[in-house]
Amino acid sequence: MIRRYVTPDRRYLKLGGSLLGMSGCERGKFTRKLGEAASQISPRELGILLNGGWRERKTAAWRIAVADRTEFRGRLGELLLVGEGPYAGQAYCIALATFGTPADADAPDSYREFIGRLCDLADESARHCMARRR
Repeated sequence: MIRRYVTPDRRYLKLGGSLLGMSGCERGKFTRKLGEAASQISPRELGILLNGGWRERKTAAWRIAVADRTEFRGRLGELLLVGEGPYAGQAYCIALATFGTPADADAPDSYREFIGRLCDLADESARHCMARRR
């Protein structure tokens, strides 16, 4: 399944900001193929990809966004709050944003608050370590 949905042409690398660097023709061809693939993937296959590594999760989130698969709203929110890295997290936010309801905006807001608390803790820990070194 990874060979089918994730690795052809290293497509997971093209999802996100790389789309902006493509020519109009390239972007059109890529998004057309993405739309076709998004409509073909089953909910079971999406679930399997969401349980994989960041490449698989990023690919699944984009397909969920393109196909408007709102049944994955809760799972994307959960994965976003787990915060296992920026690559897939950005794709979760994009997918939730495409659903377009106020509830979908709550997960990225909660994620930002969570990251802010982590940064505060990191700053506090760094100050504590520096004080101990003196």
